[in-house]
Amino acid sequence: MGVQDFWSIVVPVRESVPLYSLSGKTLAVDLSLWVCEAQHVQAMMGRVTKPHLNLFFRVSSLTLMGVKLVFVMEGEAPKLKAETMSKRTETRYGRFKKRFKAVLRECADMLDFLGVPWVTAAGEAEAMCAYLDSQGLVDGCITNDGDAFLYGARTVYRNFNMNSKDPQVDCYRASRVQTELHLSREDLVGLAILLGCDYIPKVETGALNLKLASSK
Repeated sequence: MGVQDFWSIVVPVRESVPLYSLSGKTLAVDLSLWVCEAQHVQAMMGRVTKPHLNLFFRVSSLTLMGVKLVFVMEGEAPKLKAETMSKRTETRYGRFKKRFKAVLRECADMLDFLGVPWVTAAGEAEAMCAYLDSQGLVDGCITNDGDAFLYGARTVYRNFNMNSKDPQVDCYRASRVQTELHLSREDLVGLAILLGCDYIPKVETGALNLKLASSK
């Protein structure tokens, strides 16, 4: 989930790029993202009954396009976020949440059979994806969590459209967020505090006005 309303803020710098433009790139993928999409995205519901199939077809398609993938498995949630993540998993899967972890494990096994590398993050998957990107070890991240930019990601891809004759993907670049929206990484962290994120709720306008008034 990341920062509330994040994607609506950065939508002016969204680029819809041809999927084939990713050829030759190495991308870090938040594994749980693709598993969740297979379970809950409207276009896939009823059509993709097993997330393993969604993962297999996407890996196959992108590999044939010359895209190298490194998958990141979610690690232990930070203490500050553990409750939020537990509630989210409960909402998504209810009594099947243990099955979700098993599915992730099965997907990792399938990646091993396919010869596709994957790692387990120390904490959040998007944080590890962002780290790999910030260190130049990959050319971008595939995740829906906007807080990847707060963790230092340079390029984030989301909203794949792989079913049309002209497959596209949305691309967001930190450089454009900074130069065109005048939002640095530090500014984005500030927005997360004001708007609310997985760690803290949004700042209520009334409380903020009261605090500003008392500081004068």
